[in-house]
Amino acid sequence: MKRVINTSLKFFLLTLLIVISSCELNDDESFPGPDYPDPQVSFDGPSDLSLGVGQFLIIPGISYSAGVSLSSFVISESGNELFRRSFNTDAGTFSEGIFQLRIPEEWFDTSREILLSATDINGRVGTTSLNLTVVNIFPQYEFTPTSVNGEEFIFITGNINFDETLSSDNRYVISGEVTVSQQITLTIEPGTTIYGENEEARLEINQLGQIDAQGTLDDPIVFTSFNGAPGQSGEAEAGDWSGIGINGNNDNSGVMRYVRIEYPGSNDDAFQLTNVGAETVIEFIQIFRSPDNAFRINEGTVNLRYLIATDCEDSGMRVDDGWIGAGQFWVVNTTFNDNAIEGRDMADLLVSNVTITGVGFNEPGEASEGGGFRIRNNATARMYNCLITGVDRSLRFSDGSEQGVAQEVSFLANSISFGNDEDDGTGFHSSADFFNPTDNDYIPEFNNSVDPITIVNGYVGVGTENSRAAGALSPFFEDVNYVGAVPADNDWTLGWVLNIDGSLRE
Repeated sequence: MKRVINTSLKFFLLTLLIVISSCELNDDESFPGPDYPDPQVSFDGPSDLSLGVGQFLIIPGISYSAGVSLSSFVISESGNELFRRSFNTDAGTFSEGIFQLRIPEEWFDTSREILLSATDINGRVGTTSLNLTVVNIFPQYEFTPTSVNGEEFIFITGNINFDETLSSDNRYVISGEVTVSQQITLTIEPGTTIYGENEEARLEINQLGQIDAQGTLDDPIVFTSFNGAPGQSGEAEAGDWSGIGINGNNDNSGVMRYVRIEYPGSNDDAFQLTNVGAETVIEFIQIFRSPDNAFRINEGTVNLRYLIATDCEDSGMRVDDGWIGAGQFWVVNTTFNDNAIEGRDMADLLVSNVTITGVGFNEPGEASEGGGFRIRNNATARMYNCLITGVDRSLRFSDGSEQGVAQEVSFLANSISFGNDEDDGTGFHSSADFFNPTDNDYIPEFNNSVDPITIVNGYVGVGTENSRAAGALSPFFEDVNYVGAVPADNDWTLGWVLNIDGSLRE
């Protein structure tokens, strides 16, 4: 027994010695810990900028990371901190989004290095920088009064880099691509008419620029073709000019209200919103006769209501690239055969009170061709209180979007589909059997109908038998309780919208 105890004691002492030696080795500088790389810092945009006093230095898309936990992130100029973030978490990757700084007067006529630095808990530092030159700012655009066939216009060219106002006292012509620079607001007074000179004419609101185009019911703002301007011998046609684009940063890109956009769509979408944020107001907009998509919404969170796409040859509304906004009171009325509304590429469509009338309705005697809703490429859609007639297929899911139906995140509910071509006039594609009241797989909880209702003037008329109160569906939605977009007793299109034949709705 004594020998066993001695043996055990020797084994314990030997193990203890190994542990102590191991600790000493770990403390020895000849055995360092892992060699982590320096932190990494990056941002979007140019690394060389020229700006003027009072303008904003804007650094978008800032991100930084480290192999171990971060200690701090600092933006500085000549040793003066402009921004600091300290960390007390174990996270190693962060994103700041956008940094903004108004250029002070004392920086005028100098060059400055703006340094972005991330430091980890081991003291390692990663940096990147941009060079800023502060200069006098001169206009990069021109407003040129011009007489054409005895009529007076103001031609606009270039990049608008000062706040400007377009007055209803003048007639303006967009010549080429006209852009609105960051931190600049283009204001357009009610009743103003702006012409697109030719197929190259387009108005683009750049990231962090804004448009303030607030027409009224009695004095809408009109963008149209120069071919139909006073003194011109031509006749306006679809695609005479390009259109309008707003490029946001998921923030506030301004206001557009009571605006009619006529004959756009050459070379691009008639009205394109890219990464536009929910603070932006887009409502009471009509696109009239475009050969390309009428409305195109890419990414962003902007909400949209009171939209009309009239007689456009491509999609009336197309949403893409993960857009997650909401839409209410949408109208697509057309004599062409494309899809009225398309959801694509991971968009998550939430709409209520939509009216779609296709060629079979608007051209009596013609076949009901084209599509109503087409959800594809892994997009999802929740569609309520929608009215679809005069098309071939009122609803179809394809290219991966069928999964949304199976997962019960895509559906059509409280809606009416009649007078179409597919499936004995109901319009439902086989991918949408769950929502078809005449199909054996129909789920009654969706409360859809295939019974006709009366529609006049291309889209006026609603149903109430199977509707659902919209206010409970989204905080953005107005709390109405009917199927369709335009009730006869509250026709919000009167006075500013064009009929399919081009006459004003009165």
